[in-house]
Amino acid sequence: MTIRGMSCNRILPIFVSFNAMFANTLKNSCYLLLLVVCTGAQSESCNILDRVVVTGASITAGFGVTTPPVKGDLGAYPVNMKHIMEGMITSQHEDVAYFGDLLFFRNSKANAKEFIEKIKAHKPTLVVGIDFLFWFGHGTPPKDVDVPTYRLEKLQFALELLEELSVPVIVGNLPDVSDAVGKVLSAKQVPTNETLQKLNSRIHNWANALEYVTVVDAHGLWNKAMRGEEIVLFDHTWPEGSQSVLLQSDMLHTTLDGTVAACLLVAEAICADCIERDPKVIKIKAAKKAREE
Repeated sequence: MTIRGMSCNRILPIFVSFNAMFANTLKNSCYLLLLVVCTGAQSESCNILDRVVVTGASITAGFGVTTPPVKGDLGAYPVNMKHIMEGMITSQHEDVAYFGDLLFFRNSKANAKEFIEKIKAHKPTLVVGIDFLFWFGHGTPPKDVDVPTYRLEKLQFALELLEELSVPVIVGNLPDVSDAVGKVLSAKQVPTNETLQKLNSRIHNWANALEYVTVVDAHGLWNKAMRGEEIVLFDHTWPEGSQSVLLQSDMLHTTLDGTVAACLLVAEAICADCIERDPKVIKIKAAKKAREE
């Protein structure tokens, strides 16, 4: 069982130019169909959501994201991507499993290896790792190394780990977080634009060769959010000027809305009927789940 039953390419950019669509191949036409709530594509069985795992770094772990206050409860309970996925899945399913770490970056290779072993033992039906690859393209390189080569080799380590999974996997490509330099990141931790393009090209080429891997366009979503441009996912629109709604002031981490938007990329990739698509409803359900825990 794969997400690829939709007959379209595995890499799902969220913003497609109509002019480019007619100039490119049928594959790019499939992109557009996916954006229109999977119009024209066969809906994925809800079985894929029976036993979901989320894994990754600080976005997955919900850095700085808490429940809003409600009557009788001031809130501020931590919310992570597990709670948001729980808020999205409407079919019968086991509790979403969480293998993430706010401090993933401190030992990314060891953390990733540990998480993959735990995921294999868990036997999921779907693995979601929006930011699983982030610290394999970012981070401080050792001294006296060719930095682009080092980053590509480190990314390859993570890709080979993901190849050990034999179930559908959804990962995000790498965003441009250069605006976080001087806030929570140093210049050394962020790849150059040229290297970032090579890293994302490698991720896309790798995914194209694997039937069970889907790459969602975290890079495109991030660029739109950072520039404060309009973002449309399913029937919901974040209007121009929504940067502070989607991104925290450190320009590295997403808000609750921003993390929900990232998870809606996952919903587009799955293309199943049993997924809630309204961000307001998702946030309410996710906060309820976080309070219960």
